[in-house]
Amino acid sequence: MADTDINAASLTVTITEALSVGHDVTADARDFAQTMTHTFASIANVSKRVLKLENTNLTKVATFSTGEEVGTFKRASVKYIRVTNLDGTDALQVGLDDEASDAAYTSLAPASSIMYTGVVCEGGNGGTTLDNATSLKVKGVAGHQLEVFIASV
Repeated sequence: MADTDINAASLTVTITEALSVGHDVTADARDFAQTMTHTFASIANVSKRVLKLENTNLTKVATFSTGEEVGTFKRASVKYIRVTNLDGTDALQVGLDDEASDAAYTSLAPASSIMYTGVVCEGGNGGTTLDNATSLKVKGVAGHQLEVFIASV
C-alpha cells in the first residue's frame, strides 16, 4: 500500500522593508531597511482562497472552534493567517471576532496584507483578557476581492 501521510513542513514568512532617505546637504542617504523572518514549524494544513464580496455586509471568511469540522479550523492548531486586500482603490475592514463581547477590527489599505499569529481578540481598551475568536470577518465594497491564507499544524 502506498504511503498517504501528509508530511508537515516549515512555513517561512519574510517581511522586507526597503527605505533609503536622501539628504539635500550631504551625499549619504539614511538607510532604514530591515528584514524580519519567522518560521512556523510542523505546518500540515493550508487553506488559500480568493474571495469576491457580494455586498457591503460584514462577511465571515473563516470559523474557529475547539475541534476541526468541515469549514472550521481548530483554534489551537492555527499558527498563521494572512489576509490580502486585492483591491487597488478601497480599504478593507478585517478583524477577529468572538461573536459575544469582543472583536478587534482594523482598516487594511488597498493592495496590502495583514497577518495574525493567533486567534484571540479583545474589544476593551485594557487588553487584559484576550478571548478566543470564533471567526475572521471582513467588510468592503461590493465586488471587493481579497485573499485569505491560513496555515495550521
